[in-house]
Amino acid sequence: MQPIPNRSDHSRAIKVARAGGVPLTVSLPEGTARAGVIVLHEVWGLSVPVADLVVRLAGCGYIAAAPHLYHRIDDPVVTDGKFAQARRYHDTLTTEGVTCDIESALVWIRAQGARKVAIIGFSMGGTLALWAAATLHIDAAVTFYGASLASPRWPGILSGIDAARALKAPWLGIYAGKDASTPARDIQQMREILTHTTTRSAVVVYPKVRHGFALDPNLPRHASDETTDAFERTALFLKTHLG
Repeated sequence: MQPIPNRSDHSRAIKVARAGGVPLTVSLPEGTARAGVIVLHEVWGLSVPVADLVVRLAGCGYIAAAPHLYHRIDDPVVTDGKFAQARRYHDTLTTEGVTCDIESALVWIRAQGARKVAIIGFSMGGTLALWAAATLHIDAAVTFYGASLASPRWPGILSGIDAARALKAPWLGIYAGKDASTPARDIQQMREILTHTTTRSAVVVYPKVRHGFALDPNLPRHASDETTDAFERTALFLKTHLG
């Protein structure tokens, strides 16, 4: 599989499907695909950069789907930086709702022919991707700078450290060294936990970058070199665990 590109080919189709009442932004690869990827969005909602990644993953040969986690509250998309507004939507999420949304995406991807399915999440979605790797039927997971490592973010959702202890699937954690929401001591604890797991999981930290460095190339905090490296690692991780 080729590396995940930094930009999508917008000639590739993207659409919204529904599975179990859950809206999904989806994109299909050319030809037959035997693996798929679920993408979990940030606190801002299902934004253009998230949809762009769905298309990029399809370009790499995966059946890709991003559930709209805020669909129960009119499916808003919040401008990056308006955290107080986004936090109100974030706080409405429940274990039952998130489980339904992820499993609906999983069912849809498998119905398209995928034998294995991974999950990738960013920030809020990264927290949920790690939790999914510990609790749901996922074949691999990647977290980009998901916070709440030492304490739960929502009732019923494991903290990052507790999820690391309970991993059922291989997991790749990608973090920013200048991110106050993921303290170095917590990341180190997770690394120590992973030395005792059989899931072939790992943590990567880019010391010079801030939270949110990878998904949106138009933001000031975007770090091009680290993003390229992170997506190359992600591509290799998916190829290794999805085939």
